[in-house]
Order: sequence, then C-alpha cells, then structure tokens
Amino acid sequence: MISHMARPKVYSDDLRDKLLDAAVEVVADRGVGALSVREVAHLAGTSTTAVYSLLGSKTALTAGVLVRSFESFAAHQEEAVANSAPADVLAGLGAHYVGWALENPRLYELMFGGSLAGIPQSPELQAAATRAMTPLHDGVVAAIAAGFVRRDAETATVMASLWAQVHGLSMLLLSGHFPAEADPATAAMAVVDGWRPPSTRTES
Repeated sequence: MISHMARPKVYSDDLRDKLLDAAVEVVADRGVGALSVREVAHLAGTSTTAVYSLLGSKTALTAGVLVRSFESFAAHQEEAVANSAPADVLAGLGAHYVGWALENPRLYELMFGGSLAGIPQSPELQAAATRAMTPLHDGVVAAIAAGFVRRDAETATVMASLWAQVHGLSMLLLSGHFPAEADPATAAMAVVDGWRPPSTRTES
C-alpha cells in the first residue's frame, strides 16, 4: 500500500514582503527587542510556519529588517544628491542623514547601534549596506575632483569625518543631549567647511 505524504505548503513572495513589512513596523515602533515571529505572523495574517518557511529564522527576519532599513536610508540619501546643487551635495547628504535618523530612531539604532553582531552578512545585506554609503562616497569623490573639498584630502578620511559628525549629531539629538541653545545645522556645516578650500567656505 502506497502512503500519500502531504506536500509542503508553498508560500508566495508577496507573503514574504508582507512579513517583512510587518517586521519593520514592529521594530520601527518598539525596537528590535520587541520583534517576535509570532507577532509578525499575526500582523501578516499567517502562521509562524510561513515565517520559518520563507525566512528561515528570527535572525533572518531581523536581517530582512536591516535590509529594508538600509534601502530606505539609501533612497533618502540618493534623494539628497538629486535635489542638491553640486557644491551643496555633502551638506544635503548630512541634512538628509540626520533627518532620516530622527524620523526612524529605532531602525537607525538597529543599523548603527551595534545590533549587527550575530547577524549573518548575506550578499543581500552587504549590497544594501553598500548602497546606503555609496552616495557619501561618490559625493566626496566628486567634491574633491571639483575642488569643493581640498584636493589633497583622502576620500576615506573625509568620509569618516563627515559620517562621525552626522552620526554623533543624530545620537545627541535622539538622546536629548544636544544643547538646546546650539544650532545643529551650523555645527554640521563647520565640519563640512573644515574640508573646503578657504575660498569656498561658508560665511558665518
């Protein structure tokens, strides 16, 4: 007698997107610590089996949220480049960086707050993270070539300087420790101006 085994259920890519949408919603609202397979499945109107079938594990679900976060951040950075005059790209990137962080504090914390430890660096995640930093890299390269930044400056050093500034500014604003009497835009521009040739610096 031949026994008939049930075929495994096949889930769609649309459901995978729905699960990731739900996971992003949970993390954006309450942080990565609140993320659970059960709640994500409930929000997506499906079972935990679907989550494990489509994503594999809670760790993979978290990685999916990271990918979505980096992609959203990257789109915001790309928008800054598109909407800025060549001489103002670096300032525009900084403003959009801080703006995105303030609008998405828990996603930002997941991306840059040390939560990447233990998350496998899949090609998809690596590509999303690279895309997120590409506008800054390309902006610095273009600024050096055009003379908006000192021509003797090293791309990696300028990038690190600007990134450290906007990251620190974002964290201070998010934690409420940025001085109320200080102007964040002026503080940010001081770092950008530090890399400009004297003749192109912003007048105070």
